[in-house]
Amino acid sequence: MSKTIGSDNDGLRNGAGFSLGGMRLEDACGASEGRSKPTIADIPAEDLDGCLNTAIEHYVLKPRLDDIRAFVARLRRQEDPKLINLGMRLFHSKSLSQNNDTSCSSCHHPAVGCGGDNLSLLIGVNATDPDIIGLGRADGNFVPSIGRNSQHICNSALWVNSMFWDQRVKLKESNNETPVGHVSSANIITPETDVTDIVNSDVDNTDPLRLLIAQAHFPVTAAAEMGDSSSFESPQAYRTYIASKLETNWSEEFGETFGSEDISFTKVARSLAAYEASFLFINNPFFDYIDGNQNSLNEDEKRGALFFYAGAGCANCHDGTFFSPERTRGPLYPQIGVNAGGDGNVKNQFRMPSLLNVGLTAPYGDKGVFATLEQVIKHYSNVSQSLNDFYSNNKVCDLPQFQDLSAEECRAVVGDGEAHVLVLDAANRAASERGDDAIDRGFTEQEIAYLAAFLRTLTDKSALAGSNEINALISPRDGGPDGNQLDAVDKDGNAL
Repeated sequence: MSKTIGSDNDGLRNGAGFSLGGMRLEDACGASEGRSKPTIADIPAEDLDGCLNTAIEHYVLKPRLDDIRAFVARLRRQEDPKLINLGMRLFHSKSLSQNNDTSCSSCHHPAVGCGGDNLSLLIGVNATDPDIIGLGRADGNFVPSIGRNSQHICNSALWVNSMFWDQRVKLKESNNETPVGHVSSANIITPETDVTDIVNSDVDNTDPLRLLIAQAHFPVTAAAEMGDSSSFESPQAYRTYIASKLETNWSEEFGETFGSEDISFTKVARSLAAYEASFLFINNPFFDYIDGNQNSLNEDEKRGALFFYAGAGCANCHDGTFFSPERTRGPLYPQIGVNAGGDGNVKNQFRMPSLLNVGLTAPYGDKGVFATLEQVIKHYSNVSQSLNDFYSNNKVCDLPQFQDLSAEECRAVVGDGEAHVLVLDAANRAASERGDDAIDRGFTEQEIAYLAAFLRTLTDKSALAGSNEINALISPRDGGPDGNQLDAVDKDGNAL
């Protein structure tokens, strides 16, 4: 099994792809005798490897695996250990928040879900116990103040087009001007002119961290996440204030890293970006299979992989070895939380996530409404049925974060999401030219199980909590330079 990368690969492609047409099982395996449309259960076990390798060739996965590996290797070559270490310290410091009660790791902890928080809706400032991460973290409100799911940090440096669920930090050019998955030197646009000017003038347009540098400017100025900048002249003035809070105790750390003890938020953002970019976890059993190790997957996982690429339609959107084309998705997800009727309900609003390490990143969706992969797949099987089931059966109360709420409180968490989403779903069906049979995929329970089994093979074991690689991303529990480090615990008080 070889994992070598061709010397001619420039490392400027992240392995993403985007297929305009799907592949059928009969295309991968040929029609079974007496059956023109085989099901995944019809494929003899001894034929699975041949069928799957046909799909791998069709989707050009071997060259794209070389691409993502070269991309990661390029990022590794450019890593600065001092910058990463300072970024780690800052990422885990509550000093970056207005009230000194929230750090970046409050919602993106390395030991939780590949740099997430395991909550449906994240909890930022004013947590009852600011040291608790994940289940048990609360702010005293049964409707959290933040209305979105926390995105995980793993492989965040592999995104080359945009940041955030809504892509509010992205390249100025349209998605069509640069091939999918290719690094571009186009300018970056952000929600603020000040930040846009900073990243386009002060950051080299070939810097692989520039999207992450831009992204790092915004959580600190989100009132419910880390701080309220409304009393300052501008959000950028508030960031300058945040940087000034570090001057007393952090000068030595900045001096060792930058050669100057002067502290600016630009340096803070660059350090955070370097740390986030070190969360690179792409080794997994499916990639081993692409390399030629047919024993890296069991039979169910092979059936799931084959169905993913030939029959289920998953690869129409999650193509390539990055498993996202960095475009926005179609099917509506249930909406809950604050502003549920106005955030994410328009078709194609939110970015398709990468599926790498997806087995670790529950709950799923922009609002974290599905606790398992099986539930997500079932949603795609019949979106309308899934939406109606979620709302009519008050499924919010089944989510771990809200399972202790009353039925009435769970309906309050839904807010105005139900009415808005169901109307949009009905409109989408009415506008479809394909008909219900084409929209509803009608997966069997066995097909759902196969797909889920395959998706779990995309997990890098080094990304699991407790691994040496994850432990190296957690600051020593020494309080940090100013004694304000987040030394995270779970709801039972166990150190993370």
